Amino acid sequence: MKKLMIGLGLAAGLSLTGCVQPTGAAITTGVCGGIVTDHVAPAAYDVDNAVKCEKKGTATCKGIVLFTTGDNSIQKAMENGGIKKVHHVDVEMFNILNIYSTATTIVWGE
Repeated sequence: MKKLMIGLGLAAGLSLTGCVQPTGAAITTGVCGGIVTDHVAPAAYDVDNAVKCEKKGTATCKGIVLFTTGDNSIQKAMENGGIKKVHHVDVEMFNILNIYSTATTIVWGE
C-alpha cells in the first residue's frame, strides 16, 4: 500500500510538470497560473515606429498532454496577415492544468 501511494504521488507530480506549458524565447513575461493561464504579453521584438500598425496576422500552436502541433512563428503570422514590415509582436498564451495549451503569435504591421 505504501509503494502504491508513493507511485501515485510521483505520477501526480510528473503530470504537473508543464509538458504543454506555452513558453518560448520570444516571451518576455514568465507569468503562468497553476490552474489556468490566459493572457497576452509583448514578445522580445523591438517596436519599429516607422512602420504603421494597420494589419494584424496570427499564427497558433496547440498542445494536448505530450503532443504539440502547429506553427506559431513570426514568419507564419506575417504570411497569414499579409504583412511585409513589422511594427511589433505580441504573444497570447492559454493553458489549462498543463493538459491543453495554445500559444499564438500576433504580428502588427503593414
